[in-house]
Amino acid sequence: MIGFKWASILTAVLTAALDALANLLLATLTTHSVPEVVNLFAVACATVAAVVAIVSHAYGRVEAKIDLIIELVVGRFDELETRIGDRNSGFVEGYMLSRGPEASVVPLAPRGVRRAAGSQDD
Repeated sequence: MIGFKWASILTAVLTAALDALANLLLATLTTHSVPEVVNLFAVACATVAAVVAIVSHAYGRVEAKIDLIIELVVGRFDELETRIGDRNSGFVEGYMLSRGPEASVVPLAPRGVRRAAGSQDD
């Protein structure tokens, strides 16, 4: 986007300078003047190029701030991960080792499903 911004600035400056030069040369050297359509087109081109440059600059700044925020959040998550860690991993590994190789981990029932207090095999 930086190249786009500078290309827009260059376009705006060159358009304004060339239109001013054409008006100056025709006013001083001849009795003719630059047609209004040419002047309006030059003003419109310079205005559009300036707006594009401003929007491109704003976009670059916003993108840089978003990248900074993402880096800060990722850094904070990494810090929390190293400080807290997985506290349940030792518990699950200890449980699996105490039950033997045939032990299986049974998932919890989904919410809203009631489980019976005892099984029918009891």
